[in-house]
Formats: sequence, structure tokens, C-alpha cells
Amino acid sequence: MKSIKDKEKTLLEDFAMLPEWEDKYNYIMDLRAELPRIAPGDKNEKTRVEGCQSASWLKVEKRDGRLYFTGDSEAILGQGVISMLLHLVNGHTPEEIAAYDFYLVDAIGLPQHLSPTRRMGLASVIQRIKTLAHENL
Repeated sequence: MKSIKDKEKTLLEDFAMLPEWEDKYNYIMDLRAELPRIAPGDKNEKTRVEGCQSASWLKVEKRDGRLYFTGDSEAILGQGVISMLLHLVNGHTPEEIAAYDFYLVDAIGLPQHLSPTRRMGLASVIQRIKTLAHENL
């Protein structure tokens, strides 16, 4: 399995080939097709990510010492962002995920291209992933 940093490097290369932010948004939204979807019955207050403009959910399962996240959002962009973040961390140990800095987000300039409320939602999703990783250490 590729390391988180190797997955990040591949995504950074993909984003570098996209000259305009509209292209980057479209790429992020296309990533939603790869989102490991949370089961509808698991969309509840326990899995809801607080602080997101559109309702969003994250759930984690630990198997053989590794974490596997599922998620969803009512927003198309939210689904793409969650998919991108889960692509990086799924299948890694809680220690690896807890230590990961989510460099990709700043490296592609995503926060600067989001509204303040969506920026807050992005930070909330990242924080929730880290919290779930810490809870599974």
C-alpha cells in the first residue's frame, strides 16, 4: 500500500496539471465518484460533522489495526473534498493518520478558493478525521 505522502504526491501532480481553478473544482467534484459512501442508516448525529455548511457525515471502522472511513455530504463539492481526504487516509493506521498534516489542502490552495463557511467546513472535516484517528489509537 502506498504511504499517505505517496498518495498526496500523486494528487499534487494531478492538480499541477490543471491550470485554472475551475478545472481544479471540477476535478475535486469528479472525485466524489470514488467516495466510500456511508450507509444511509449511519447518517445520524453521532457521525455528523459539526461546522459544515451542508450536512456532512464521517464514520470509521478499525480492521486489522487500520482505519477505513466512509462519508457523505449533501453538497457535491463537499462529497468531492471528503473523497479526496479519505483517499489519502483510508487503510492507514491511527498513528499515521493522527500524525498527517493534510499538507495537500494548503499546497493546492484550496482554502483560498473557498468561501469562509466552506473553509470552516473543510477544517471541521479534517479535525473530525484526526479526532477519529486519536480515538482509535
